Amino acid sequence: MTKPTTAGGYNPDFTAAVEKTCLYIATKLGDLMDDTVVVGGLVPSLIIDTPATMPHVGTVDLDVGLAVAVLEHKRYQELSERLRQAGFGPDTNDRGNETRQRWRIDGPPKVTVDFLIPPSRTGDRGGDVRDIEADYAAIIAPGLTLAFMDHQRVRLDGHTI
Repeated sequence: MTKPTTAGGYNPDFTAAVEKTCLYIATKLGDLMDDTVVVGGLVPSLIIDTPATMPHVGTVDLDVGLAVAVLEHKRYQELSERLRQAGFGPDTNDRGNETRQRWRIDGPPKVTVDFLIPPSRTGDRGGDVRDIEADYAAIIAPGLTLAFMDHQRVRLDGHTI
């Protein structure tokens, strides 16, 4: 899905689907949740109780940061396997090419998850893609370590996708 260019282009129903997807992933990852952090457009609706007169613009995807420990201790294998078993897999771009750093789950609506990881090697540049497995990767995101240092646990209630 193309990201809207104005606030009016965001559909609150889609943001709700992304939140349900976040809850679904949390139930599947369980003990691996300490190795992840939600960042991006969903965060404001998770941590700020916004009055109805000032609704959150929303989001069209879920951005999940991965701790470097996922690589160092090879926990990515368990993480990716749990996501596969839950129905997620690599997305494709507009040209039909696989995008290993963005996975999706089909439903109505199709929800995508972007994976990010902090730089951990000399020469890592923001925006580059770090290969994790043959069909699993993450975008290098400088500053992501701050999200792990200054995070807030949030309890999600409701229904999953």
